[in-house]
Amino acid sequence: MAVRLFEGKDHAAAYLQYRVAPQELVSTHLNKYCTPKPFNLALDVGCGSGQGTTLLAPYFTKVVGTDVSPVQIETAQANKNPPNVSYRQCPAEELPFASGEVNLLSAMTAAHWFDHQRFLKEADRVLKPGGCLALLSYTMDMELEYGDISSTLNDICKEVHPKYKSSCAEIEY
Repeated sequence: MAVRLFEGKDHAAAYLQYRVAPQELVSTHLNKYCTPKPFNLALDVGCGSGQGTTLLAPYFTKVVGTDVSPVQIETAQANKNPPNVSYRQCPAEELPFASGEVNLLSAMTAAHWFDHQRFLKEADRVLKPGGCLALLSYTMDMELEYGDISSTLNDICKEVHPKYKSSCAEIEY
């Protein structure tokens, strides 16, 4: 079961003010890892107050941020957002998108709260062939397990971050 924290208005306001947005993700890694082009749909899961969501707007036709917290979604919607950015409330493990619809699925400092098995199954369902799953975190303390590709997922982290010994599938910023 996913953890449901950070739903109060005070916390959402603090999140908006202090959460670091990973600007390097877009400029450094998007073109390298995300295919096919053009980039139609980006999905930012666990978007909180939307800082990371809006960073994706210049690169995609449509960007949708999702969060389990109605207060976080309300806070994100209250921000000045580009016209191609919208938000939806839903758990990370139940995404309201068709199979094979998403080019990029990102979770910026949120995936550690998800039910990993269910989330990865859902990510696999909604991503287009060649789509990209980008999990970002402040730490390298995460290991992913998903069927018979667990080793591959964790090897990706080692490829991206050869200086780290721990295994995870994320891009640090």
